Amino acid sequence: MRIRTVYLKVSDVEAAGQFWQAFLGIAPTKAFSEWIEFRVGVLNLGLLRLETEGGRAACVPVFECADDEVAAAIVRAKGLGATAVLEGKDHPDYPRTAAVPVDPFGNEFEVTNLHD
Repeated sequence: MRIRTVYLKVSDVEAAGQFWQAFLGIAPTKAFSEWIEFRVGVLNLGLLRLETEGGRAACVPVFECADDEVAAAIVRAKGLGATAVLEGKDHPDYPRTAAVPVDPFGNEFEVTNLHD
Protein backbone atom coordinates (compact mmCIF):
# COMPACT_ATOMS: atom_id res chain seq x y z
CA MET A 1 0.00 0.00 0.00
CA ARG A 2 1.15 3.51 -0.75
CA ILE A 3 -0.25 7.02 -0.65
CA ARG A 4 -0.52 8.32 -4.21
CA THR A 5 -2.40 11.58 -3.78
CA VAL A 6 -3.68 13.90 -1.10
CA TYR A 7 -6.68 15.95 -2.23
CA LEU A 8 -7.64 19.22 -0.64
CA LYS A 9 -11.31 20.04 -1.17
CA VAL A 10 -11.79 23.60 -2.36
CA SER A 11 -14.74 25.66 -3.56
CA ASP A 12 -12.67 27.64 -6.10
CA VAL A 13 -10.30 25.31 -7.96
CA GLU A 14 -8.82 28.06 -10.15
CA ALA A 15 -7.94 30.39 -7.26
CA ALA A 16 -6.60 27.53 -5.14
CA GLY A 17 -4.54 26.33 -8.12
CA GLN A 18 -3.00 29.77 -8.53
CA PHE A 19 -2.09 29.88 -4.85
CA TRP A 20 -0.47 26.43 -4.83
CA GLN A 21 1.33 27.02 -8.14
CA ALA A 22 2.89 30.20 -6.72
CA PHE A 23 3.69 28.54 -3.38
CA LEU A 24 5.20 25.39 -4.88
CA GLY A 25 6.90 27.23 -7.74
CA ILE A 26 5.80 24.59 -10.25
CA ALA A 27 3.10 24.25 -12.88
CA PRO A 28 0.35 21.70 -12.35
CA THR A 29 0.80 18.30 -13.99
CA LYS A 30 -2.96 18.05 -14.60
CA ALA A 31 -5.52 20.84 -14.77
CA PHE A 32 -9.24 20.40 -15.36
CA SER A 33 -12.28 22.43 -14.34
CA GLU A 34 -13.02 20.09 -11.42
CA TRP A 35 -9.50 19.36 -10.19
CA ILE A 36 -5.85 20.39 -10.47
CA GLU A 37 -2.89 18.22 -9.55
CA PHE A 38 0.74 19.01 -8.71
CA ARG A 39 3.56 16.45 -8.46
CA VAL A 40 5.43 17.11 -5.21
CA GLY A 41 8.26 14.65 -4.75
CA VAL A 42 6.74 11.17 -5.03
CA LEU A 43 3.20 12.32 -4.14
CA ASN A 44 0.48 14.22 -5.94
CA LEU A 45 -1.19 17.19 -4.29
CA GLY A 46 -4.65 17.55 -5.76
CA LEU A 47 -7.20 20.33 -5.47
CA LEU A 48 -10.71 18.95 -5.87
CA ARG A 49 -13.83 21.06 -6.38
CA LEU A 50 -16.05 19.90 -3.53
CA GLU A 51 -17.86 21.85 -0.90
CA THR A 52 -17.08 20.72 2.65
CA GLU A 53 -20.51 21.55 4.06
CA GLY A 54 -22.18 19.20 6.47
CA GLY A 55 -19.01 18.40 8.40
CA ARG A 56 -17.35 16.43 5.59
CA ALA A 57 -13.56 16.29 5.63
CA ALA A 58 -11.53 18.87 3.71
CA CYS A 59 -8.59 16.53 3.00
CA VAL A 60 -8.65 13.10 1.38
CA PRO A 61 -5.52 10.89 1.18
CA VAL A 62 -5.66 8.25 -1.58
CA PHE A 63 -4.27 4.83 -0.64
CA GLU A 64 -3.35 2.58 -3.56
CA CYS A 65 -3.29 -1.17 -3.09
CA ALA A 66 -2.30 -4.08 -5.29
CA ASP A 67 -5.23 -5.51 -7.25
CA ASP A 68 -5.39 -8.56 -5.02
CA GLU A 69 -5.39 -6.43 -1.84
CA VAL A 70 -7.78 -3.54 -2.53
CA ALA A 71 -11.07 -5.32 -1.75
CA ALA A 72 -9.64 -6.69 1.51
CA ALA A 73 -8.44 -3.21 2.51
CA ILE A 74 -11.96 -1.81 1.98
CA VAL A 75 -13.49 -4.66 3.98
CA ARG A 76 -10.90 -4.12 6.74
CA ALA A 77 -11.74 -0.39 6.92
CA LYS A 78 -15.45 -1.17 7.19
CA GLY A 79 -14.76 -3.81 9.83
CA LEU A 80 -12.97 -1.17 11.88
CA GLY A 81 -16.02 1.10 11.80
CA ALA A 82 -15.54 3.09 8.59
CA THR A 83 -18.55 3.71 6.35
CA ALA A 84 -18.27 4.15 2.59
CA VAL A 85 -19.67 7.38 1.17
CA LEU A 86 -18.71 6.45 -2.39
CA GLU A 87 -18.05 3.03 -3.94
CA GLY A 88 -19.02 0.64 -6.70
CA LYS A 89 -20.58 2.16 -9.82
CA ASP A 90 -20.66 5.60 -8.18
CA HIS A 91 -16.85 5.73 -7.84
CA PRO A 92 -14.94 7.34 -10.75
CA ASP A 93 -12.50 4.37 -10.88
CA TYR A 94 -15.33 1.89 -11.63
CA PRO A 95 -15.13 -0.88 -12.84
CA ARG A 96 -11.96 -1.04 -10.77
CA THR A 97 -12.50 -1.78 -7.09
CA ALA A 98 -12.41 1.45 -5.09
CA ALA A 99 -14.17 3.22 -2.25
CA VAL A 100 -14.14 6.44 -0.25
CA PRO A 101 -14.67 5.44 3.38
CA VAL A 102 -15.04 7.78 6.35
CA ASP A 103 -13.29 6.60 9.49
CA PRO A 104 -15.10 6.68 12.86
CA PHE A 105 -13.55 10.10 13.51
CA GLY A 106 -14.95 11.77 10.36
CA ASN A 107 -11.84 11.57 8.15
CA GLU A 108 -12.37 10.60 4.51
CA PHE A 109 -9.82 8.51 2.63
CA GLU A 110 -9.83 6.69 -0.66
CA VAL A 111 -8.80 3.08 -1.23
CA THR A 112 -8.18 2.09 -4.84
CA ASN A 113 -6.03 0.00 -7.16
CA LEU A 114 -2.47 0.95 -8.06
CA HIS A 115 -2.35 3.52 -10.85
CA ASP A 116 0.83 3.52 -12.90
